[in-house]
Amino acid sequence: MMRLWLLSALLLPLTPFAHAACTLTDPSLQVQSYEVDLQQENITLRWKKPDGKAWGSLYSLLADINGNGQVLMAMNGGIYGKDYAPLGLYIEKGKKLAPINRASGGGNFFIRPGGVFYLKDQKAGIVTLDALKSTKGMDYAVQSGPMLIENGTINWRLKPSASSRKLRNAVGINRQGRVVFMLSAKETNFYDFACYARSKLDIRQMLYLDGTISKMYQKGSSVPWQYHPFVTMITVERKTSS
Repeated sequence: MMRLWLLSALLLPLTPFAHAACTLTDPSLQVQSYEVDLQQENITLRWKKPDGKAWGSLYSLLADINGNGQVLMAMNGGIYGKDYAPLGLYIEKGKKLAPINRASGGGNFFIRPGGVFYLKDQKAGIVTLDALKSTKGMDYAVQSGPMLIENGTINWRLKPSASSRKLRNAVGINRQGRVVFMLSAKETNFYDFACYARSKLDIRQMLYLDGTISKMYQKGSSVPWQYHPFVTMITVERKTSS
């Protein structure tokens, strides 16, 4: 599974990250996950229909694209702004539809370091915003933040004592170099979400995507009901024979 895919995260100094083994503050936490087999599956990012209107929900997206049942996983993508557009870099089918956002501000998106999940030349990667020098040749990309895990270590800014607990979703890459999509099964803080991913799923790189509104569909299950719209969405689909 995904033996030919290359993890493209740069080795950075580990001083900003916590090295010690983590312990869940909520041992009952469970995380729904989907590990991608990129020899058999494609990852695609989607925002708008051909007519320029946003799909806005998993239900609407799947109704349009899943006629043959080829969608194996679907979830919301990165954080969006009040204008219902991606808050940071977004590339779809090689076209940059939203620019890199290197601004400072409040909220999860601006907690450092931020990062980008991307697909390029049949390779997938997660790279910190500071290490990203060029987006040339990227087929798909979504910016979000914060990075929860880098090189196997948890971001030191994520405190076990943090009281903010939300549903959260993320994308990660495990020790075997495989892409893993994750959704917490209950409200959790950043630290526990990252600790579970590292200790239970062997995640080495992890980028937060969004929270509170997050949902995940997996083939064979019902499409989850949404109370809030999505902007960008990520799908994993079975490759078709050529």
